[in-house]
Amino acid sequence: MKIHFVGIGGMGLSALALWSKHVGYEVTGCDLSDGPMIKIIRDLGIEVTTGKNEIIDHPDIVVVSSAVPKATVDDFKKSGFEVVERMDFVTSKINPLIGITGTDGKSSTTFMSQWLATKNGLDPMMICGAIPVNSTFGTFKSGKGGIIFEVDESDPKMEDVKSEIGLLTNLRYDHLDRYQNDSKLQFEKVVNFLKKAKYTAVPFDFDFDASIKVGKGGDIEYWPIESEFKKQVFKVKYGNAEVTATLNIAGVHQIANATTAIAGGILAGLPFQKCAEALSDYPGLKRRLEVLHDGESTVIDDYAHTPDEVKSALMSVKPYFKKIIAIFEPHRYTRFSKFEKYFADVLSFADEIYVTEIFGAFEDENNIGSEVLAGDIKSKGKSAKFVKLDEIVETLKKTRADLYIFMGAGNITYKAHEFAGEVE
Repeated sequence: MKIHFVGIGGMGLSALALWSKHVGYEVTGCDLSDGPMIKIIRDLGIEVTTGKNEIIDHPDIVVVSSAVPKATVDDFKKSGFEVVERMDFVTSKINPLIGITGTDGKSSTTFMSQWLATKNGLDPMMICGAIPVNSTFGTFKSGKGGIIFEVDESDPKMEDVKSEIGLLTNLRYDHLDRYQNDSKLQFEKVVNFLKKAKYTAVPFDFDFDASIKVGKGGDIEYWPIESEFKKQVFKVKYGNAEVTATLNIAGVHQIANATTAIAGGILAGLPFQKCAEALSDYPGLKRRLEVLHDGESTVIDDYAHTPDEVKSALMSVKPYFKKIIAIFEPHRYTRFSKFEKYFADVLSFADEIYVTEIFGAFEDENNIGSEVLAGDIKSKGKSAKFVKLDEIVETLKKTRADLYIFMGAGNITYKAHEFAGEVE
């Protein structure tokens, strides 16, 4: 079978394309831009065109990402191609060993799950929505065992994914535009996903009868005992056993992700203590408090694009740097419109804030501009400015800070890398 992926450079679709190649399908793809996964895909022998959404040769099916405009999809169908949405492709071909979903932390929990499983003698495949640090394999890791799979909660069709083990990191009702602006509907879809799994682990306060409840008062509990910028030491308790575990990465919030991954390992039949100990050399993911430059000034690139993620990122670094400059690229007009006031609150944890234009993803532009966010932050007594993304590096070169933290899920990562090459 020949499969063509439209939007192949995206984090989700790139992993599916690589998995398809691994299991023997003939794969081609296209993407509007030349992102970080394109080179990895091409190096593995997959033909990719960039610059426009086009179909190569005559594939049996065309798989499209959610970012592909409806008009483009309709044109493909009119041309006689069988077009399949990403999640429909997943549910027709993949039954994960472990499926991980949630608003925050699912990529980290996915890679942690793969890491501790491999350290405990398993050889799972991994389909992840982010790229591991220092990896050559990108968003897909081959293996001979079952698949550890990141399940995108933004897609209502996620309810149809059938996992042996289902993990939920948290649920804060983001992407409600995909759920008819109904939080109850999103809750129902997530619960349906969990019901299809044989074993489950969810936060202690999530209303679902899971195999393992995670958090204070749950079946597996955790609490930090020492936190440094790039090191988190914590206790994990399961039943009568208690283990001291270490993560040598930034972000105290990663402890919750690690504990959920440990719960998944237990449900897969792995020893509790060995699961906890396996994470001591976990290397982390790119764009998760990723240090791009560490000198007189530190430069961090982070994927934070929801208010809680921004808050977690800033609170994780605030104790260790005297002056922090935050650069934030809002992501999606619907999210910005709903949470603008909350973004103003959490960004105020930084000492100086620069806000760029909104990255719309696949959403149509509306009349709201991110200048209002800079204004609301200034009203709280903080220094805040709106700066166009193309001008941000030159603007920052005129400033001085102990930490520059770039946050967002769009193109801001490229500016973070550009600035890291300029700073001393």
